[in-house]
Amino acid sequence: MAVFNYRQFIRLVPGRFWKFYCQARRLAMPDGFDWDLPEEKLAAALIAFFEDLSPTATDALQRDLRQAHELANRRGIDALRNVAPADSPLHDDLAQLSSDAERALWAIVNWPPLVAPACAVLAFNLKAGGRGWKRLKIAPCPELYRGDSEIKALETALASAFTPRKGTPRACQIEMFDRHLDGGVQLGILIEDNPQRQLEFGEDDRVHWRDTRPPQEMHLVIYPTTGVIDIIVPGGRKNQSAVLTLLGRHLLNAAIQPQVVAEPMLFLNRLRDGFELFDDSQVDLAAHHVEHIRLTQARLRSAHPPICDVIIKPTGDRESPDAVACLKLHRLSDSLMGNGFNIIEATVTLYFLPRGATRMGRVLHIELKQGGITNLRDMTEEDAKLAEALLVAWNVMDKAVANIQPSADTQVDSAI
Repeated sequence: MAVFNYRQFIRLVPGRFWKFYCQARRLAMPDGFDWDLPEEKLAAALIAFFEDLSPTATDALQRDLRQAHELANRRGIDALRNVAPADSPLHDDLAQLSSDAERALWAIVNWPPLVAPACAVLAFNLKAGGRGWKRLKIAPCPELYRGDSEIKALETALASAFTPRKGTPRACQIEMFDRHLDGGVQLGILIEDNPQRQLEFGEDDRVHWRDTRPPQEMHLVIYPTTGVIDIIVPGGRKNQSAVLTLLGRHLLNAAIQPQVVAEPMLFLNRLRDGFELFDDSQVDLAAHHVEHIRLTQARLRSAHPPICDVIIKPTGDRESPDAVACLKLHRLSDSLMGNGFNIIEATVTLYFLPRGATRMGRVLHIELKQGGITNLRDMTEEDAKLAEALLVAWNVMDKAVANIQPSADTQVDSAI
């Protein structure tokens, strides 16, 4: 992430938004302020105005800008969309804005409840594939017990499990929210760690010691329809086993025996957004002679009981509406592509331009299952590389974890 520079950030956001921002934050503009100035001059005038604000207003502005800077990138905007329901107006709002900086600041002003979960999703995604992270799989668990009583019971159990023998009982707090694009549920677990003393300046501008109760962070994402679990727990196998055992006991109402996943998780819900490629995708469809891309089949599974599957398989040739377009045309998109269903299987078809003397181009079907199973191994090396690059570009496959090897550890400690 680039170093934060508030002047540069102000220049990245168009003037029309700053007018809205100042009105939303009730910042009184000086008499005669000209909002019709060219962008460069308007940015300079805004910087001068912001630097002359009161200390309280400056602190509030800096908080907004720093938080927006954190989310003002492709992963950050993806995280915002991930925590917004599929039918949320946020998706339409973001599509109409001109830059990631504007999108991030728009969400902070207009959708403040989504900002903290989006930051948590972004933080988790940045840590996935790194130290302490592991991807596991259990039996599919379509019913997740996530009421207040279950969460409170899990907090109590985790606090007890991580309290040292003969030590003061620890505190625990859990935040849970849906990852709508991925079809997952994320848990942010904070458990009180060993007390510390910190040296800091007080209100009298003198140094004082202060006792603190720092939290130990643990993160977990579970995908109920496939049983895949992404977990980041410091402290090694013992702590990981403790968290997983208690998770199964209180939220799944079952004893679990997780196995390490060999294949990458596929986030098929993102195929709802179409097949647009961004400039940084590094995939040149013209160089591969790809003329058209179409979602030719999708299997949807309900996210809540009673569990059922719906298969969408449009008929017709490559110019006919694909699965998503059919649902929209039949006005079924809100119900089947909204919060209630997740895409668990899909077939994406690539139509190539004719080569040589042939009149018809060839067709390539990419068959995908949410648990990571694909038909890439049945393709030629060139086609497999193209398919994998497209899946990464569409954020369906995480490049950082696309080639995970199985591990021999991770057994749950049933004695907890």
